[in-house]
Amino acid sequence: MVYAVIKDGNQIEILEEEDFSADKNEEYLHKLIETNPYIISKEITENNVVTLGSKLRLPSGGELDLLLLDSNGNIVLVELKRGEGHRKAIAQLLDYASELQEMSIETLFDSSGIKFQSLNDVYNFFRENFREEILYDEFEENVKNCLNDHRSLLLLLVSYKIGEDTARLVNWLRKFGVDIKCIEFSYFKRRKKEEKEIFVPKLVGVEEIKPLKQKKITQIQEKYLRFFTEILSRFKEIKPGITERKALPDSWLHIPAGYNAIHFEWYFTGREPEKNFGIALHFEHQDEEENEKFLKYFESRKKEIEDKIGDKLYFGKFAKKWREICIERRIKTLDEALADEELKSWAVDTMVKLYDTLKPMLDEAVREIRG
Repeated sequence: MVYAVIKDGNQIEILEEEDFSADKNEEYLHKLIETNPYIISKEITENNVVTLGSKLRLPSGGELDLLLLDSNGNIVLVELKRGEGHRKAIAQLLDYASELQEMSIETLFDSSGIKFQSLNDVYNFFRENFREEILYDEFEENVKNCLNDHRSLLLLLVSYKIGEDTARLVNWLRKFGVDIKCIEFSYFKRRKKEEKEIFVPKLVGVEEIKPLKQKKITQIQEKYLRFFTEILSRFKEIKPGITERKALPDSWLHIPAGYNAIHFEWYFTGREPEKNFGIALHFEHQDEEENEKFLKYFESRKKEIEDKIGDKLYFGKFAKKWREICIERRIKTLDEALADEELKSWAVDTMVKLYDTLKPMLDEAVREIRG
């Protein structure tokens, strides 16, 4: 039996897993993921993801449930099913992938079901809403690779339950270079007090699969990876046990804070030769009101925080809904950052100070705001 335990004050509530398919149809799951793609994307990538297309009409007349695109330009095809028998769904995914790879970027954005006018609009959406820093040429090149090389596409089957026959077939396809994965949900329903639904996504079968060959990264991504690998290693030596994460070739690196939608972060912004490097505590909940409550809590202790850090901090808004407490330095280029030992020491020392100062306050704030 699968169950969830909810602690509300001194009260403990146990919820047994329910049959999602008993009263929810495929369209319900479709709308849920279309408007909240991060529900499934967090299982497959740390990059930000948008829904590029919904019920995408393909040249043959077939209809792909969802087409997702991440902030590095990687394409994800998603097929949603409610029951356990998914052989037909896998065949559909393979068919849709073959059709997608006969399309150009221009024909893709002319298709029915695409939510953006152009690839440039998607790129600007990532920059404005998530502060992504990948260059447009690299972003476009990655999208083109996905449309030309089947090994660059990710196929994703999503269902309430993935059967053993489906997992076996998916594993077999992966041996031949097809990047296909399955996500299933555990589903719980809380009926006491305010009724709530709880979805717990799980990537199925990946522990039995040998990793596919790592995609080639760009020169800029390689520089991000080198920089963050070095400062993360130093941070772990000073603060062991805080994180087991490895550096990735992204323009940012999260340090967990122990709470959903809140994390510490190192990041780069801007373009060379006017790049900045920053260190922050981010509040990235979908509920903007909650993010603002956290920011106000810390702003009320601004002088105390800055005295402990020994520097001035920015308290404010970034992206559309999120809030941050941060400090930045101008670094001009990534090559200069890689060669700057003083910057690396400052990055590590300041993150340690930020973590040691803000984490105890955050624990208090979470108790006060979230209860």
